[in-house]
Amino acid sequence: MLFSIDEDVGTRIVGWVMPDHPSATPRVAVFMGGEKRVVLPATVLRPLLREHGLHDTGICGFYIDEHQIPDLSQYPDVELYDEATNIRIYRRRPETAKADTKLFRLETRLFPQAGLNDPLQNFFHMTFTRLDRVPEEAVRSIIGIAFSSSIFCSGRIFFRAYEPHLRHQNFRCSVLVRDPFEELAEELLVLRWAVKTPNLAFSVLNETHKPLVNSLGKTSLDEMEDLETWLGSLNSSERRLLVSPVARLLTCRSSDEQLEETAVEAALQTLSEMDVVGLSSDVETYWETLGAVLDVNLPPLPEYSWSRQVLKLTELVREWPSAQDLLAADSQIFTDISEAFRRADEATEEAPVEPA
Repeated sequence: MLFSIDEDVGTRIVGWVMPDHPSATPRVAVFMGGEKRVVLPATVLRPLLREHGLHDTGICGFYIDEHQIPDLSQYPDVELYDEATNIRIYRRRPETAKADTKLFRLETRLFPQAGLNDPLQNFFHMTFTRLDRVPEEAVRSIIGIAFSSSIFCSGRIFFRAYEPHLRHQNFRCSVLVRDPFEELAEELLVLRWAVKTPNLAFSVLNETHKPLVNSLGKTSLDEMEDLETWLGSLNSSERRLLVSPVARLLTCRSSDEQLEETAVEAALQTLSEMDVVGLSSDVETYWETLGAVLDVNLPPLPEYSWSRQVLKLTELVREWPSAQDLLAADSQIFTDISEAFRRADEATEEAPVEPA
């Protein structure tokens, strides 16, 4: 699915949506005040889409005006969604959207970091926080949005596949790196929860995790140590879903790629080219640095809370040989980053203070 908005002049909004199926007629759901007002089919011919063979008829354009919605110009919070994918393709810029820049944050955690995403939802004009659940073409359409210079997006996606496009569109790129054993501990607890509540779990998990949930469902989960046994029994395809996720996100271009022997060096090189890198153990410094690099006053972070269950399991996981093997690349990356931050802190403390 591709999309674009040509204009919003208050009394009319004009744009187009190209569906994944080339013969389908797209439909746009219009929300006003948080409620669905109407669903409108595309009625406008966009000749280039047909001429380039992207759509059978080219009827992909929409023209929403006050004949269809009499009070269109009176609502500050109009939102448009592609009905087929439920992807928001446009919203009127809220008054709180002070940022006039583009930011992409690589999500490394299985569950998105709401504490980092929520403060930015209305600080930017257009926000997309689950790119990993969006089709590839739609991700590229989001990154390439031309109607706004105020965009924030994040997702657990393969960064190398999108980095050239992000840079071409002038995005600042950022990542918050977490202790890999802590991340694996949380992921194991999430997968165990998914075994018990699959319907609820897959409202937030990606379909790619189904093989792990199915596999874990065949294992005894009476004791935490049973998870270690399960880790050691993974087949190659299941293992690939858990092996050094940060290294994979930073160096691979798809889920089918294997980690190269040079993955650690390649990942560190990618991190060195990012605009802001932080450690989850010092999220406040990361947030301050992000605001300084973007040259904006970011909204305050919500108070962070840490799961005691995750922290307790982390200490067990750290000692498991199977986990150490799975996370070999990520462990080295995390060690090198932590050491770089330690040296930077020491250099700052030792720097002479300039006289007033």
